[in-house]
Amino acid sequence: MICLFSGGSGSGKSELAERCAVRLSQKKGAPLLYFATMRVWDEEGERRVQKHRAMREGRGFVTVESPSRLRTDVKDSVVLLECLSNRLANAMFGDREADPVSLIRGEIEFLSRENDVVIVTNEVFSDGQDYERETAEYIRLLGRLNCLLAQAAQLVVESVYGIPVVHKGELV
Repeated sequence: MICLFSGGSGSGKSELAERCAVRLSQKKGAPLLYFATMRVWDEEGERRVQKHRAMREGRGFVTVESPSRLRTDVKDSVVLLECLSNRLANAMFGDREADPVSLIRGEIEFLSRENDVVIVTNEVFSDGQDYERETAEYIRLLGRLNCLLAQAAQLVVESVYGIPVVHKGELV
């Protein structure tokens, strides 16, 4: 099962995704893995990591640092991928992957064969800004990846001011 949670910054999407992952884990008696994709570059990044760790505290997640490649050797687990946007940025700008969309899509498809995968992604498409070529390409590829994963997902939820808006499937 693939569950996709999207929303703007501070929209509550991470909390909704974590609750979904915990419920899936409890329902199936499966271990909870948290694939952390953010590379910490500064104090603000460190604060965000600490905030998310505090949110997960006591919920049973085992954190797997995954900025470059997603581990695909896990089985019969619930995997929370936080977040797709960072994973794509790392593949494009850090690792300089030739086809990051196919790579990430393949990782997630492989993972979802034997695990439930809950994905957090960002909505970055509505600000109306003009960006430099690399940033515009990142936004375009994130949109493409979000669309591909939404098509494959059994559950697609947008978080609007902390309120879940279900576009596909039913909340677990």
